[in-house]
Amino acid sequence: MFDVDTDRTLVAAADLVNTSVGLRSATPGLDQLTTVTQLKEYLSARAPDMRWPPSGADRTQLEKVQDLREKVQRIWSAAPIESDAPVRVLNELLHGVGLRVARGSDGEYRAEPVPASKELADVMTASVATAIQHLVVRDETARMRTCKGEGCDAVIIDLTRNRSRLFCDFGNCANRAHVRAYRARQAAHRRTFSSTPEATAPAGPSTRHMDAHTDTLDSPRLVKPSAAEKAAQIEVPTSQSAVAAKEFRDRMRDELMEKREKKSAKKLKKEKKAKK
Repeated sequence: MFDVDTDRTLVAAADLVNTSVGLRSATPGLDQLTTVTQLKEYLSARAPDMRWPPSGADRTQLEKVQDLREKVQRIWSAAPIESDAPVRVLNELLHGVGLRVARGSDGEYRAEPVPASKELADVMTASVATAIQHLVVRDETARMRTCKGEGCDAVIIDLTRNRSRLFCDFGNCANRAHVRAYRARQAAHRRTFSSTPEATAPAGPSTRHMDAHTDTLDSPRLVKPSAAEKAAQIEVPTSQSAVAAKEFRDRMRDELMEKREKKSAKKLKKEKKAKK
């Protein structure tokens, strides 16, 4: 959605917060960042371009990263940011962090954070804080969310162009939400049917015929979804495979749009040079 390095860092920041104790798809989760080994496992899962080497992990760095996690969690829980309190926490993280112009991992020039020191925690803090301030100054903090699944505390970063992501990847939050919505629609349908005059009229030939098919009327197979419901099913997939397929489509669309925008920008730049 933004640049490659910012997107990658925001995902890493969400993953960092999600190492804390809490519910994940209605299942209690323990703190996953209590030992140096766990910190190294978290770091090993990051892309090498992030420059967060597991070799820099020790007990001191673990404690500092835990503090970073706590502050990022406070900022995330306040999103969308509309007050100064979370910004003050962000500014604490940005203290001592500088900026320089450098090429990103995609070869494009951009502002790159300069950490207060080369220690692991300071490097991580500089990267995460700079990525979050990128959201703040662009008024995009609504992309920092908590999973909409019932009984789920996991945080997510919505990097889709149409801001459509609502659920985490820990379990079947999207599927469970869709099932609940579907059952609610079915219950509403049955209540509507039972309250009609035909449903309360004395049994006649047509009523008896309808009674003979009561079971099939209650069956979800005979209730066709509306066009709006079909569209909602596309936006809120009903299975893990559908969720993965949607995320793949969104990612491909975003990448295509990004390539088109870059191509248009380069073309415009060449035209301006030609005019000079």
